[in-house]
Amino acid sequence: MPQEKTSSPFIPKISKAEQKIYADVYDVLLGGMLLSTVLFAAGVALALIHPHYIPLTHDYVERNYNFSQVVHGLLALRPGPIMLVATLLLILTPVSRVLISIYAFYASRDYKYVVVTGLVFLVIVLTVVLGSLGLQ
Repeated sequence: MPQEKTSSPFIPKISKAEQKIYADVYDVLLGGMLLSTVLFAAGVALALIHPHYIPLTHDYVERNYNFSQVVHGLLALRPGPIMLVATLLLILTPVSRVLISIYAFYASRDYKYVVVTGLVFLVIVLTVVLGSLGLQ
């Protein structure tokens, strides 16, 4: 005998718009994770096929990890830049979730959560900026 679905007072009803937002957040998180995993796997495979020592000295990092060198390394299918982009993508995936949440709260006119989530995003941005400036 099939059970009847009853609504529970403890389970909030979710609107179609909220379901769409949750689905979008899920898709972004899953897509970012899958793409970064594929890039990591490709980078590891290339590193195993063509092993190369990468010193992580300050001079080497400054010389080889700038935008133009990373793009050139991606085009040349070098494992280091591929795994660097995979790492960056993996880090940016949850940050994109925060941005999607800000938009979702704004669209639903929930301004209190727009401010709270905006502050979370501001902390993330300030951390990155201060880290890039070398401040502790």
